[in-house]
Amino acid sequence: MSDAAYDVLVVGAGGAGMAAALAARESGASVLVVEAAARAGGSTALSGGAFLAAGTSVQREAGIAGDTPEDFFDYYMTFNQWDVEPGIVRQFCGNAAPTLEWLRSLGVGFTPENLGRFALERFPRTHAASGAGAAIAESLYRECRRNGIEFAFGIRVDELTCDEGRVIGISADNEPITGGAVVLTTGGFGQNRAMLEQHFPTAIRAGGQDLWSISAPTCIGDGIAMSVAVGAETTGHDHGLVQVAPLGSKDLEPYMPSWLVFVNDRGSRFVNERAPYSVVARAVVANGGRCWAVIDEDVRRQARPKNRLEFGAGFWSAERILEEVAAGRAVQARDLDELARCTGTPPARLAATIDTYNADCDDGVDRSFEKATSRRRPLRTPPFYAIRMTTEVVAITNYGLRIDADARVLREGDGRPVPGLFAAGEVTGNVMGPQYVASGNSVANAVVFGRIAGHSAARAAQAA
Repeated sequence: MSDAAYDVLVVGAGGAGMAAALAARESGASVLVVEAAARAGGSTALSGGAFLAAGTSVQREAGIAGDTPEDFFDYYMTFNQWDVEPGIVRQFCGNAAPTLEWLRSLGVGFTPENLGRFALERFPRTHAASGAGAAIAESLYRECRRNGIEFAFGIRVDELTCDEGRVIGISADNEPITGGAVVLTTGGFGQNRAMLEQHFPTAIRAGGQDLWSISAPTCIGDGIAMSVAVGAETTGHDHGLVQVAPLGSKDLEPYMPSWLVFVNDRGSRFVNERAPYSVVARAVVANGGRCWAVIDEDVRRQARPKNRLEFGAGFWSAERILEEVAAGRAVQARDLDELARCTGTPPARLAATIDTYNADCDDGVDRSFEKATSRRRPLRTPPFYAIRMTTEVVAITNYGLRIDADARVLREGDGRPVPGLFAAGEVTGNVMGPQYVASGNSVANAVVFGRIAGHSAARAAQAA
């Protein structure tokens, strides 16, 4: 393998890497994709497969007219309080819809019935792929193979090789592979606790020793480290997304059942339990990274997991809740006073919180947090249950390499591009911003900038 030379070397075979490989191939480049895992897919294949975009054919098929990349840009910037680079966001918002159409042309199923609104957007922009992220990854891999793109699996790249300041290849186990340009798509560092402690301390404070990540096992941040070694600039310190899950369950459902009532350690509700998962997580982090999910016996008996289990989660079932009680990870009590004593919450405050919630259920409103009435249940039938919830899940790490609008990695010190080096996806740090905008932000970032990086790298290789 060390004897071969390629126009473009792509490190990482997730959504960003395969999109980059295909774009480079479209531009006439020879491409090798090197992947540490035994197969393609990365974190994209493990995701829910949502893709965030504005002005798409799917929106039009759903009868939604008038959404534009400009509106998307305004929303993205406002949601992040302009604490994100406008030029990068403009590139992302402008290319999201064409990239989604490209995925559709490869056979990825995006349908009007799977189009949703995440939070306060004027238009629904979250496009859920039929078959989730695995379907996106499979379509990309199939197209790569059809186009003659080569893959090398089970190989972890350990350094970038340079010649007079230009990146000219990679090295794995001291075996060099040369190329005209390199695209890094190695993902984030959710599986590297030392990097989390250094670059995402909020996650460590919120999740503590229970912290775990939904990212691919290969996501250890090595792409960031090897780029810094050749002078790359990083950005996005302490940016990322944590999510809420039952303590110690290793289960994740991004949207909690609507019949849960979240109370903090002071016994008070503090959030709309059905708000977007990034909003709920932020509220839980502000309450020390922990809260209690309270239900009664009527709710428990009727609890059923969703028909479409997300991320393999199936926690919220009548039987599972009793199992958690038996294991000591959940509390069962004969009345609210006992529940308060068991959870360490003030009895009077907890009782007042549940009384207020029950009265609102009776009146068909939620005067405190505006939770929709669908499937809400008053809590009156003993025994009562409290399940400990924590922000123990690292969903996305947003610290990484700084790139420009052409996906060129920028250099520490002067901000000029590192010649021959490009990056896309979670390895970058200036696309996502401090606030996760909506479901599909991550996969769209990966594929959009993957394609931009592939085209840019092919041009650089041809120029070299």
